[in-house]
Amino acid sequence: MAAKLTAKWITGVEERVIMLLPYLLMFFAVGFVTWYMRRMQRISAMISKIPGPPTLPLIGNAHLFFGLDMEGFNNIQLDLINTYGPTVRVWLGPFLWVNLAEPEHIEAILSSEYGTNKDPTYRFFKVHCDGIFVASGDRWRKLRKMVNPTFHQKLLENFLTTFNEQSDVLVQKLEEQVGKPTFDIGEYTGKCTLDFLCGTLMGVKTEEQIENRCDFAKNLVESVTIIKKRFYTLHYQSDWIFNCTELSKQLNAFVKPLHDFVKQVILERKNIKQSEDPKDGFVNVDVVQGKNRSIYLDTVLEQFKHLSNDELTYLTTDLFIAGADTTKVATAYTFALLGSNPDIQEKVYQEVNDVVGDGEFNMHKLASLPYMEMVLKEVLRLFTIPAIVRQLERDHNIGDITLPAGTSVQICFYAVHRDSRFWRHPEKFHPDHFLPEEVAKRPRYCYLPFGYGPRNCPGYAFAMLSMKTMVGSVIRKYRITSDLNLENAEYNNIFMLELKNGYPVQLTKR
Repeated sequence: MAAKLTAKWITGVEERVIMLLPYLLMFFAVGFVTWYMRRMQRISAMISKIPGPPTLPLIGNAHLFFGLDMEGFNNIQLDLINTYGPTVRVWLGPFLWVNLAEPEHIEAILSSEYGTNKDPTYRFFKVHCDGIFVASGDRWRKLRKMVNPTFHQKLLENFLTTFNEQSDVLVQKLEEQVGKPTFDIGEYTGKCTLDFLCGTLMGVKTEEQIENRCDFAKNLVESVTIIKKRFYTLHYQSDWIFNCTELSKQLNAFVKPLHDFVKQVILERKNIKQSEDPKDGFVNVDVVQGKNRSIYLDTVLEQFKHLSNDELTYLTTDLFIAGADTTKVATAYTFALLGSNPDIQEKVYQEVNDVVGDGEFNMHKLASLPYMEMVLKEVLRLFTIPAIVRQLERDHNIGDITLPAGTSVQICFYAVHRDSRFWRHPEKFHPDHFLPEEVAKRPRYCYLPFGYGPRNCPGYAFAMLSMKTMVGSVIRKYRITSDLNLENAEYNNIFMLELKNGYPVQLTKR
């Protein structure tokens, strides 16, 4: 009897819940709409001073970006800046994006500890890596604190041995192209850069220039191209949909050899550590400050002993990507542009010949090459990463504007690096942009190849030293010619703005 009464009571409750369900759903729907409208009103009031294109109901400005590829997406961004000014707001449905190309506003974001988080779209790169490149919040802070000492000047001085040795290998390899037709020098700078990286930060001598075990650069370009396609294709934003496509299979096929290479480097370094002599040169010590300063991979192995080799691979691959691709592209551009500007090439050659001669490059000599540094800085002005995106942790002031928490802020390096307010010849290769008197005229945050603030690139000095050594070693042995014409060049937005058809040069011996 009691059981029947209990069942009847439960049934009655269920009926009442079912009767109330539409009202409950309506209550939550009204509550959500009310919250959403108040939120949008608050945000709209906060950004009322920021100009931008007219919006449509629900989708905002998303219709402007439908069906665009990478080039079209970048062109729209530039058009918006040219139309509405260097600070522009865009609504992608309910999501607010603000594009910045105004140095004062850029400084307010990059110099703030609340502007360090990467935008959620960077999660697409997690197929490559899960290290400092994609990390945010406390995880990023921990990784950054770990990375900083691995670029200390005392370690950089020790790295010069590898820079000199591998640059000499590059010079020898390039001899096979002397007197031959035009070739892509990027294929050579890519392998040299990989040997730089492995022989210094990773403590493993890879000899990629000689053995050619892995086409790291090609696999990286192909995989990033697919990842970038996800950025600009609405239905590919869904992991479930993307993983069902042929592109997902292609992406995994390009990423696998990258991971295999990095894992092999990790295993080789572990073997070295197990059998090494403390004087083998891999463990570097800053005796001046009395602190042990280990190379990057040793630091990772020490701090993350609990991780498997696969997990270490995902943690470490981002440094390969950031270090190898950018230096490869910048030096390849440098050679091609020197080849198409023989007067500038001759000035670089004379400087290297006067300062270094046939000897090795060291810290003092590399610091005494101001014109080469101007050339490299100009290359990076023109062809660095076109933009980065940060998501604000909290409401944040940029001048007289307050951006709400959650805003995706796109820092448009490409636009500010070509702003005629700051650059006399914005579209041309003009190293004199970096004469001291010209630099003094410009605001600091109008030149950003390595970023600024808490999340700037920790490898700035490493990159400049390695590029100077490579360029100087080649330029003193070979005269370069190139038919590169920037006015009709076509580009791919990989990490940096890369030439679609490679970096064409011809070589003759000096």
